[in-house]
Amino acid sequence: MDKKTVTTISYLSRLRIDKEKEEKIVQDLDNIIEFVDQLNDADTSDVEPLTNPLEKTAKTRSDQITAKNLKKELLEIAPSSNDDYFLVPRVVE
Repeated sequence: MDKKTVTTISYLSRLRIDKEKEEKIVQDLDNIIEFVDQLNDADTSDVEPLTNPLEKTAKTRSDQITAKNLKKELLEIAPSSNDDYFLVPRVVE
């Protein structure tokens, strides 16, 4: 990655890059390319190719209530409440 490439990319993407930030952008893009290049070293020999990322389905579980309803207990220990809600001081007039 060099300044000419960054200038070309910025022109094609219609971005204006400050000259004083150009060197940092070159270094950042170099770091990104190095990071992505590490994917070439990943062992994918046991991974079957997908034709669509949606082939993998998410694990699901049954929709069951597992927590107790603590509404009454929490409202009782609140500094101020009514039958259903915590009461707090008005913030906006």
